[in-house]
Amino acid sequence: MAHGLFGSGAFMTAAELAAAKLPGIPATTRGVQLLAARRAWPSRPRIGHGGGREYAVAALPAAARAALARRDDTAIDARVQAPVAAPLNAAQRATLEARAAVLGATDQLVAAGHSRAHAVAAIVAAARAGALDPALQAMVPVANARAGTARTLSRSALYQWLATRAGGVAALAPSAAPPAPPPQWAERLIALYARPSKPNLTDALASWPAAEAAPSYHQARRFLGRLDALARNRGRMGPRSLRALRANIVRDVDGLWPGAVFIGDGHTFKAEVAHPQSGRPFRPEITAILDVFTRKWVGWSVALAESTWSVADALRHAVTTATCCDILYYDNGSGAKNRAWDDATIGMIAALGITKMHSAPWTSQARGVIERFNSTVLHRLARALPTYQGARMDQEARAAAFKLTRSSLRAGRIPAILCPWDDFKALIEAARTAYNAAPHRFLARVVDGDGSRRHRSPDEAWDAAIAAGWQPDPIPADQARELFRPAAMRTVARGQLMLFGNQYFDRALEAYHGETVAVAYDIHDASSVIVRDGAGRFICAASFHGNHRSYVPVAFAERAREQRLAGRLKRLQAHRDAALAEAAPNLRLVAQRAPEPAPLADGEAARIAALAAELASPAAPSPSRDTEDGDKKRRFARARSIERALAAGQAVAETDRAWLARYQRLPEYATWTHMVATWGDDILTA
Repeated sequence: MAHGLFGSGAFMTAAELAAAKLPGIPATTRGVQLLAARRAWPSRPRIGHGGGREYAVAALPAAARAALARRDDTAIDARVQAPVAAPLNAAQRATLEARAAVLGATDQLVAAGHSRAHAVAAIVAAARAGALDPALQAMVPVANARAGTARTLSRSALYQWLATRAGGVAALAPSAAPPAPPPQWAERLIALYARPSKPNLTDALASWPAAEAAPSYHQARRFLGRLDALARNRGRMGPRSLRALRANIVRDVDGLWPGAVFIGDGHTFKAEVAHPQSGRPFRPEITAILDVFTRKWVGWSVALAESTWSVADALRHAVTTATCCDILYYDNGSGAKNRAWDDATIGMIAALGITKMHSAPWTSQARGVIERFNSTVLHRLARALPTYQGARMDQEARAAAFKLTRSSLRAGRIPAILCPWDDFKALIEAARTAYNAAPHRFLARVVDGDGSRRHRSPDEAWDAAIAAGWQPDPIPADQARELFRPAAMRTVARGQLMLFGNQYFDRALEAYHGETVAVAYDIHDASSVIVRDGAGRFICAASFHGNHRSYVPVAFAERAREQRLAGRLKRLQAHRDAALAEAAPNLRLVAQRAPEPAPLADGEAARIAALAAELASPAAPSPSRDTEDGDKKRRFARARSIERALAAGQAVAETDRAWLARYQRLPEYATWTHMVATWGDDILTA
């Protein structure tokens, strides 16, 4: 009998003590008897057949008693921790553990040489007398699954548990009560409660059909409380939002090194700064690149919006100032998933020799490293500016800053509270330096000279990797300029090729007449392009030679800015047309007398005019533009006449049919249809 089961009242025979091989106890029966006689261990006649004496466990040396306790605990844990076939609730688990402990005490008696009948009788007698170890005695009512009663162990119960255990320790758990069937009203409650508008329980019950019996508020609340979080929120939250409730997977970086994985993301800055061209307030796009292993901020770029070139510029900054990476991990957006990146001939990935990976759409959890960086470092930077636009900004302060910037613009002044563009870029670089030098809780701890412990900074983690033998491999800046040049495929014609309206020429291209070549260009400098053949071999550096549209080569960035401006002008015109369509006839005449916008600079005006003429697509065959109300009336009247002719079964020219089909798809047609339905046909003659 082990002392962990019977406490201070436990006894063991000399043979049991010798077989236990305890520290300080002889390994033979005779040796134990002699030691017990010398030290006068308390003893009693052996219970059951065989005679002899049993010695009190409490008299053993302390080391022997501790060894016995460890063996008892290990034996019980081994039985309790055995795998179970089905998940158990708390009550089933407690009963299983209690029964396993009682049977463990029985097994130890049998292992010590007692018969099973004697062991069962001894355990039952000790339980009824309260002589078991207090911890085991407290398990008796739990093992009976009769908590709160005075029942103790019975011989039949122990035999039943022994027989049940033959099928595995999991069989000792009592059967769980069958789950109660869902109430009849459960399906209706879920239908009313699990809606995207997230009604509270009171609103869901208030919309219950009068013809059906409704549960009380407390019945419904208890039912919802028994559901797991996913079941309770499914329908109230979409699949993407439910991901926040699911188990997360923590990614281990132990097998990585600096530069193994760069992770990047574009982030709309949460504060307004001065636009680099106009000085007007706007929110720029910051693209940041982090090294996953050291969490170092290795590269960044700022742009008017996230695009292929903003991502490329951030990566260029990283690989030229830190090291070239093996894997670039970016989101699934178009900024880094397009032909300029991925094409086997002209793509930047092929030129750099890195692997690009994308996270699945709408899975920001997979980019936790960069998302957390955005929500802490970049948000903190934005909150330092008076033009902060985030959710934490006081509404009154935000409105005051907005009024101040807009009133200054109306007065022709650059708002004083706006951070200038150059100062903004310097602010980002200063934030990068501070971030890389600050302790990062993801990184390992170090001990400072004063004995205090803290986490390493990204700079220190980077330097530690270098000290351990890793060497950075940055790309030289002059080489990076060539690698990060975007490219396009063009066909050579008589030594010339066209790119974005610019004509380039070199005599080396004469041998490639009619062939398709890769043309790499600088987005800021259109004076020359690099031409390579299909195998990537250098052909020449073709220079701007002549252009039928422009006497000065237009850079790609400049052309993109012109397109953006032309698009804004078209959207403004569309807003003006919509406002006029909603106005009464007498107010439209006043609106048409609005002053024209201020003229643009000569060069800018010429380019915008040419681009606007190229992009214009009149809805009607008339050569006049659709800015005059009279033209719109005539177009709509023409559409009405064609419609009447078709309804009357008259012959209509195919060109008129095609024009009507195009016109009916325009917002102008829907607007005038609504106006005629509201004010009648008189509006067409007003």
